[in-house]
Amino acid sequence: MATMYCPYCHTKTSITGTYQTVKSGTTEKTVSVAWHLGGGTGYWWIGLCNECHKPVLVFRQGEIIYPYPFPSPTSSEIPEEIRANLMEAKSCMSVNAYRATVVMCRRALQMACINKGANVSDNLVAQINHLKTAAVITADLHEWATVVRWVGNDGAHPGGAGVDKEDAENMLELTEQFLHVLYVAPAKAAAHRAKLGK
Repeated sequence: MATMYCPYCHTKTSITGTYQTVKSGTTEKTVSVAWHLGGGTGYWWIGLCNECHKPVLVFRQGEIIYPYPFPSPTSSEIPEEIRANLMEAKSCMSVNAYRATVVMCRRALQMACINKGANVSDNLVAQINHLKTAAVITADLHEWATVVRWVGNDGAHPGGAGVDKEDAENMLELTEQFLHVLYVAPAKAAAHRAKLGK
């Protein structure tokens, strides 16, 4: 079993290996559907997404997946210039460009800070702090933003800590949730308020 983005339903989920029953005479044996490459270089296996139950072809523990996972859609409630950066982060993630993913997450975060009133000439630390001081974000969101900034800095600057798949997945999820709280949830609430006439 491996955890990865499903190319069909765009969720981060587990992919479960498939099995088949092989019959030889009166004997039946259940075997995994996998092909081992010579020289110990790895193996391919067929798995099923635990969310949508569609099949994927996987190399080892998810280094390569077919069909290739395209980026999941991003809410149109997020302003276009910020959404474009988040979509680029998702595109980077879909081709295993982990450093580029976290850098684009950091960029989307900074653009959101500026969009919500932070000074464009301040550094990102000051911009995030401004949103907290102005009560635009909570202490928890401040923490999320700080973590995205740290990992984004590691991805952008030589000598920073390495960025792996898990880092990139987590930063992408944190950034999208941060933008959801800032833009998507308020738009949904406003739409429901208008629907109720209140």
